[in-house]
Amino acid sequence: MIELLGLNHKSAPIEVREKFVFCEEDIKRFVSILKDKGILGAVILSTCNRTEIYVEFNALGQGHPHAIKMNQNGAHPHAHPHGTAENSHGQMSSAFELFEETLFKYRKVDGDLRKHFYRKSHSEVVRHLFHVVSGLDSMALGEYQIVGQVKDAFNISEKNQLLSPILNRLFIKAFEAGKKVRTDTSISRGAVSVSYAGVDLASKKLENIEKQAVLLVGAGQTSELTLQNLVTKGCSNFTIVNRTYENAVEFASKYNAKAEEFSKLEELLLENNIVITSTASKKPLISKEMVERAMELRNQQDLLFIDLSVPRNVAMDVSELPNVHVFDVDDLNNVIEDSFEKRRGEICAAEEIIEELVIDFANWVHSRNLIPTFQNICKYFHGISKSELEGYLKDQKTIDSPKASVYAEQITNKIIHNVINNVKALTDNGKNHEKIQLVNQLFSQN
Repeated sequence: MIELLGLNHKSAPIEVREKFVFCEEDIKRFVSILKDKGILGAVILSTCNRTEIYVEFNALGQGHPHAIKMNQNGAHPHAHPHGTAENSHGQMSSAFELFEETLFKYRKVDGDLRKHFYRKSHSEVVRHLFHVVSGLDSMALGEYQIVGQVKDAFNISEKNQLLSPILNRLFIKAFEAGKKVRTDTSISRGAVSVSYAGVDLASKKLENIEKQAVLLVGAGQTSELTLQNLVTKGCSNFTIVNRTYENAVEFASKYNAKAEEFSKLEELLLENNIVITSTASKKPLISKEMVERAMELRNQQDLLFIDLSVPRNVAMDVSELPNVHVFDVDDLNNVIEDSFEKRRGEICAAEEIIEELVIDFANWVHSRNLIPTFQNICKYFHGISKSELEGYLKDQKTIDSPKASVYAEQITNKIIHNVINNVKALTDNGKNHEKIQLVNQLFSQN
């Protein structure tokens, strides 16, 4: 059973989202805890706009000592009454509450934050992930950066052997879904990214952005996308600062920019009117005191911060200073909404594609129910074949034993093939559990 616990830009403000950001080491530690509690695998997607934990439990969460029963109506005990946290499928796994409690205990946060989470099970998880990878659930509709972020999450789980077979297949099919949606629709045509929105906002807040000196804090993918968007706006005066100076130098060399040591960050606030941050730091890198000192030396000239990081790199109280303007990812909605309207008509076509692929995946999952049955059928017929052939060969001394064995194997395989096809039809390719049980009884070895 696959399940999802998550929050995103629609369900939680940035001050909540930043409490649940996971780096790779966090992922390994947390999934290790979950595995001790009975999960089969997990993938954790953590970006500036969402944290989503995809897990596979044993079917119905049964057979584990920590399993907790659901309410009689199938609702999750902590489903938010106003629908902020979704109970999107009928009956959820009895292990789900444990899963949720483990997360809140690991993060050492108040249980009141449950209201910001959505909870999904079974096909709803599949549908949601396909939407995510296709860019349909992004703040910027159709944006492509999410594909790389999901691949990074998948690769972390794969590298650390955290994937179960069903999760592995789910994510591979999600990448295929995203590719098909973008190929067969115009959902990504003209799409904006968070980095684009940040640059666009900066151009609206400061005149003549092309003449402004820009400081980029961070040397990752988001910073690179931001710089590329700045170039399209005509900007050419860039400085890159990063904790690892070598990374800043490498990044800067590709764009004819300057690289500086991280220790010069406060000093660089004097020379740059726009500061765009995008690092994985868990604590603010820019404090109110730091900016206050810089503003005195700048003679209170306007200073603009665009903070694309979650958790935020710029301390919340920096915005209290006069002539200092701070915007985080939650402030980018207006820019993104304009782009969204241009491609709203593509959503229906994209969702039709996704629905077909969700059904395909569900059929594959159901077909896995028949694997033990097919193994029993093979064992049953091969056992009869072997027993009868051995008895026959004892009485027929002149028979070529190897040829007889091959012949018996061929006959047996043809019978098995025919039986398996009939079982698939009888059980609706694994969807009818009662008939699967009946078939299992027919071919029981007891």
